[in-house]
Amino acid sequence: MTGITSPAVTHRVRVDPARSMKSVTDDVQALLEEYGDDPRRSCALLASELIAQIVGREQGLEDPVDLTIQLRVDAIRLEATGASSSPSGSGGPTERLADWGEYLLDRLADRWGIRGGPYRGIWAEVRV
Repeated sequence: MTGITSPAVTHRVRVDPARSMKSVTDDVQALLEEYGDDPRRSCALLASELIAQIVGREQGLEDPVDLTIQLRVDAIRLEATGASSSPSGSGGPTERLADWGEYLLDRLADRWGIRGGPYRGIWAEVRV
């Protein structure tokens, strides 16, 4: 059980082209030290998947992506936001996730969703 008793504690991680994904997932795991191995590992994998869905796997990271980690009493919420990587640029809510994205989100997150538009957001929540 976590010691979080306030409504939420928010951390923001800027992911820029010079930063490795390993350093990002290491930061996520360090922030979630008190939650135990399963939530930490799940959230680290979710963070990398959310970022990959924003930037696209083949494109690589050209523009920065923001990763917000919100520690709530009952859940950890992660959201990656950045310029849409979709070929049409629509980033609409009905746009399918690439590769295994939907499968991973369905298996690791208790809830997840997509905010469309030119500045796309993909979020996931893990209950604790």
